[in-house]
Amino acid sequence: MSIVLRRGKLLAVFNLLYFSSIFVAALVAGFLFAPPLYMGGSPEIFGAFPFGDPVIAFFVIFPSNLVLSAFVVVTLPGLGFFALSAVTMAVRSVLWGLLIYPLPVWGFLATLPTLILEGEAYVFAAVAGTTLGASWFRPRWMYREEAGISRVDALKRAFGEFKRMYFFVVVLLFVAAIVETLTIAYF
Repeated sequence: MSIVLRRGKLLAVFNLLYFSSIFVAALVAGFLFAPPLYMGGSPEIFGAFPFGDPVIAFFVIFPSNLVLSAFVVVTLPGLGFFALSAVTMAVRSVLWGLLIYPLPVWGFLATLPTLILEGEAYVFAAVAGTTLGASWFRPRWMYREEAGISRVDALKRAFGEFKRMYFFVVVLLFVAAIVETLTIAYF
């Protein structure tokens, strides 16, 4: 929990950026694009399971969200330049907004738990990437209490924070994959 308290302001700003981007993207899309029309019957909102089995679906959803979405897309760009983690996280949130705008209310409510859990995981992943990237870019900016910290020491310390942050990412994405699998199975 100390890592959450240490990076609390950054987590708050990234949460605001992520969830407000979803809302703004869905709102703008609602004004710019006509909602899809459904002719008779109920619309197909949630697709079939990958390979037809919910257990296999979970084992496809969880690793792909963890490795591709959280690490490769959100965290890794921040290592090159710390601001890129926030940018890629915001792009993901805009894509979520575009995905949820045409949903009927029941479809939106069904996806809301997954949206919140995955969103929070991506926020932690972006903070981890930003911390890693900023530690070698501006070590004194990240660790103000240590005036003469070197880039190597700051990167080592940031990597320790990264491991603790990714614990939250793994737990949140694990729960989100369970919720997403159950949502697809139910609907």
